[in-house]
Amino acid sequence: MSGKPSVARIYSGFARGTDCVISELEVSVTPGIPTFSVIGLCDSSIRESHGRLVSAISSAGFKMPKGHVTINISPAYMKKSGSGFDLAMAMGILFASGQIRFDPERKVYAEGELSLDGNVKGTPGAALRLNKARNSGFSCILIPEEERISARCTGFEGQCVKDLAEACSVFGYKGYTPEHFDLGNIVQYPAERIDISMLKGQEKTRRALILSAAGFHNMLLLGSPGSGKTMAAGILSGILPPLDSDETGEVYALYEAVDGTSARISGERPIRSISPDITPGKLLGNTVSMTPGEMALANHGVLFADEIMEYPSKVLDLMRKPLEDREVRLFRDGISYVYPANILFVGAGNPCKCGMYYEPGSRCRCTAGTRRRYLNRLSGPFLERIDIFSEMRSIGKEDMALMYADGKNAESPQIRERIAECWAMQKERYHEKTFNSCFTSANPADSMRISKDILEYCSELASKGLFSARGYQKTLRLARTIADYEGHSDVLKSDVSEAAVFRAHEL
Repeated sequence: MSGKPSVARIYSGFARGTDCVISELEVSVTPGIPTFSVIGLCDSSIRESHGRLVSAISSAGFKMPKGHVTINISPAYMKKSGSGFDLAMAMGILFASGQIRFDPERKVYAEGELSLDGNVKGTPGAALRLNKARNSGFSCILIPEEERISARCTGFEGQCVKDLAEACSVFGYKGYTPEHFDLGNIVQYPAERIDISMLKGQEKTRRALILSAAGFHNMLLLGSPGSGKTMAAGILSGILPPLDSDETGEVYALYEAVDGTSARISGERPIRSISPDITPGKLLGNTVSMTPGEMALANHGVLFADEIMEYPSKVLDLMRKPLEDREVRLFRDGISYVYPANILFVGAGNPCKCGMYYEPGSRCRCTAGTRRRYLNRLSGPFLERIDIFSEMRSIGKEDMALMYADGKNAESPQIRERIAECWAMQKERYHEKTFNSCFTSANPADSMRISKDILEYCSELASKGLFSARGYQKTLRLARTIADYEGHSDVLKSDVSEAAVFRAHEL
């Protein structure tokens, strides 16, 4: 071996939040006492790869080269973690040592963890990495067979390999045979949902659920214990249209980064529930492991917060900005990580300490001061992020008997279809995938087809102290949703009046 080092270049990637960074691996083999070093701010899972590489290379019928083996993974200033670099490192070593003929002008991407017998295993975050790799101009992409489902979510072209020997054969007698991956028919995992016909004696809440789903409006339900608040949240998840292909890929990519290969493709929207004992790290995400929290895991779905009056104020205040921006930002080592959180938030709680304030017959035992202190647990800024408020009362015996009566027709499927039509209207109106609840524009009145007299009418309601400037905007957005569901091309006065009813509250 001459004194000039033999250097080979190959590419791989690592997840960084919900994004991926493509890394260039430079593998150098120089004469000398056999040593192995990996540089580039790598964690122990990468630095400890030497044993796996030696055994896997031997199992594939090759030899670990004698001399200094140095692997530099760039960008060197970014911290890297994960065993997904194994396949790229092994192939880089074989390229640099001349055991595999390789065209230096050819850009090769490879990822996967190597077992001691040379098999290639998938690693968490594959969908995030492959989504980045497909647009990076690689002439050859090699991934583990276990990541086939992840590849379907990204729609790229590449080749799955089972072991290191098969990966090496791509540059020999077999050649590169890429496969086009696509999502195809989304695998549905139907779950039983409570039909909206079960919600008896709660007409306002029934309407609130429909409007919340039609425009993706955050909602707060207050009512006595046993009035059906939790059931209402279950009903809401059953009237939401299924995920489209893009949303399915996004949801899968996030869950696959958290759960690894145990994640599944499903058209069902995520439903996440939180309780008063939730920690900030569990809610927003862990800044040490950069694991997404419940708000990010509920992306494109529902986040249900039961017993919301019992939550610590600091936890509720942490939710304010993500509910407004529809994303969660975590900071680590001076770097900002962004997780999408386009969620439909539903909170449920009691209207007073005893929970009987809305019940007829003066059943509430709380004094006015006690109730006021109880309701003050929800701050004004947090309530400004809520679009719809609805009260719930215990149902009568007649309605209770009808809940489980035979011969009822399911109503949720028809409502779900109508809500899907409302979503299509909003997409066509705004020329993007957004909802009335989060649409922003310099002149929203024109985009949402709200006339000047309707704006003045809404301003009059605001001047009477019914809502703030932010509440004014939310009322108009909710009125636009009502108009969509009722089939009105322009927002009518009746739409604004109904929206004002759902915006009014005693909190």
